[in-house]
Amino acid sequence: MKTSVHTSVLLLVFVFLTTLCSAQTKKPAPVVTITKDQVGEVKKQAAAMYKDANYKSALEQYLKLVNYDAEDMDYNYKTGMCYLNSNVDKSKAIQYFVKAGDKKDAPKDLYYQMGKALLIANLFDEAIEAFEKYKEVNKGQVNPKFNLDQHVEYCYNAKEAIKKPVEVSFKNPGKQVNSVSADYSPVSMAIDTVLYFTSNRKGNMGGIVDGFGEIIADIYTSAKGDTSWSKAKNPGINLNSEAYDICTGMNSNGDKLLIYKEGGDASGDIFLSKLQGKAWQKAELLDESLATKQFETGACISQDGKRIYFAANMKGTLGGKDIFMIEQDSTKKWGAPVNLGSEVNTKFDEDSPFLWHDGTTLFFASQGHNSIGGYDIFMTSQPDPAQAWSKPVNVGYPLNTTDDDLYFTLSANARTGYVSGLKPGGMGDLDIWYFNLKDPLVRNAGSLYRASILSAQGLPAKDAMVSIVKEATGQVLAIMEANGPAAEIFMLLPAGKYKLKARSPKLGRLEQDIVITGEEGEKGIRQILKLQPNPSSKP
Repeated sequence: MKTSVHTSVLLLVFVFLTTLCSAQTKKPAPVVTITKDQVGEVKKQAAAMYKDANYKSALEQYLKLVNYDAEDMDYNYKTGMCYLNSNVDKSKAIQYFVKAGDKKDAPKDLYYQMGKALLIANLFDEAIEAFEKYKEVNKGQVNPKFNLDQHVEYCYNAKEAIKKPVEVSFKNPGKQVNSVSADYSPVSMAIDTVLYFTSNRKGNMGGIVDGFGEIIADIYTSAKGDTSWSKAKNPGINLNSEAYDICTGMNSNGDKLLIYKEGGDASGDIFLSKLQGKAWQKAELLDESLATKQFETGACISQDGKRIYFAANMKGTLGGKDIFMIEQDSTKKWGAPVNLGSEVNTKFDEDSPFLWHDGTTLFFASQGHNSIGGYDIFMTSQPDPAQAWSKPVNVGYPLNTTDDDLYFTLSANARTGYVSGLKPGGMGDLDIWYFNLKDPLVRNAGSLYRASILSAQGLPAKDAMVSIVKEATGQVLAIMEANGPAAEIFMLLPAGKYKLKARSPKLGRLEQDIVITGEEGEKGIRQILKLQPNPSSKP
């Protein structure tokens, strides 16, 4: 590849120096020195790992090689690629791409990869120039898989988004939750006191290392107090296995958990586990019709458990992965998947749907729309099922970054929740982060209603079925089970009058009037309700 424009090289050197000045001040790891006799073996190991996309392990080897020969084009290029494709400070790739770009035999895609690293480093004008340089040196023959125009669009979108940041603070729960390995995919209920997430840490069931050098994932849980989190625990074999186990969605009550499983008897499918008292039941395949050769990845579940939204690359997509919905009928049979349509899905990939607690607002990740880099989190709503979804809105910077942002959950207060990603002060890989917004993301959604359904003796009525009816119309808004340790139900309700009905075959029944004024505040209303025994019920 020819690099005849000397000014571009000077520009990249300038960018490199700028990046160094803005980089984290964390003490670098010691450089491992190798001898001439060791180069061949290290190079062989590095090449094998790189070929298998095991960038994390390959990086360790290429750092040894580039330390041995700092001028070697291949060592510099592949060190940059390893940084760019690992969960580390990806801006570190820039200096190695700069070095590789100064060589006549640099790969044809170097300036494209450089542009991606510059975008992630928030150096947008320089990223645009690198993307244009890629087009120039390849005489307009660009790789269509690179979606070059979309990456340029990311830069312009990001420049505008950063001018109007949302006011948000982030807190790392620390080593109680996070580890030096990847911790990601947080899910929670209507209140953020209970957290479930996925981790590739040591101690997972099976302890198997995959082809990417990562320990196969397990699900963990932690409880949030006022200022800190409890030590994360592995819930055990009913949720986890020796295969990949990734939590993808939880309903508002926190008693239904969706799990993506791959390996063993699962081929990239969604499983469902239900909480009975304090114990999760063994996860079961959600539906045989979804056990296809196409991977279903991110998924979420409605409060009543009758709607599932999931991402998949299957027949009927608009391009790549799309968001689909399936609905359960009165016989508990799941219907055919329905594509959410072009308002939500794009020709790029969508993933990680999260149905908020009002049952009508959907958050999801997309590489399209007005993303500021890779996947961004967007929100859309559909108050009336007969109408189309609203135009998706980007949740804003810095909730979204110029890197991929895939995992997101939001409490019923619409201000606090969890994301996962790379941020300064992290534990070394993807971390779980707790965020607190100044202003709610969803406005005028209603007040949180929370009720514990107890027996006449004051014990949790864990088999009670609960319905909430809108008094003015008689519309049944929800039918749900009172599960969990406290047999609680949660629901966001707009201002108005409602009636709660609860029934247990063994423990009795009750009716309770609910009045929502809209002035309840973030804590909403909490009630403790006791069933009245049936005439034939024994005390």
